[in-house]
Amino acid sequence: MDAKVTVKAGEFSRGGKSRVETRGLDHDFKPDAQVTPVGILLPELDELTISGVTSRVTSDCLVDCLESWWDEVMPRFEHIETLLINLDNGPECHSRRTQFMHRMVEFAEKSKPTIRLAYYPPYHSK
Repeated sequence: MDAKVTVKAGEFSRGGKSRVETRGLDHDFKPDAQVTPVGILLPELDELTISGVTSRVTSDCLVDCLESWWDEVMPRFEHIETLLINLDNGPECHSRRTQFMHRMVEFAEKSKPTIRLAYYPPYHSK
């Protein structure tokens, strides 16, 4: 589970090719929105879920994305006893972040499997 760099959303020209005539704005000073992709990857299944977040990425935001994802996939994974979540120890999800740990405990109490958090060493998450 990880959040990436914020992307400006709008009618911008990025020099790509399209079969449809597309007109982009000259400057991207005022985007329609700024979207941050938050991804959850299941390596064994080669399955990626990306949520587009328009608010700031906070501890609450990450756990909200996790809860939403779990509600969606839970019927497929009812046999799972332990959910291992790899995290990059970033500012919004490190183990000393009390709000993140509080929300993860709440999530663990209402979800069926045991939750384990595994943190990558510094600078090794990529």
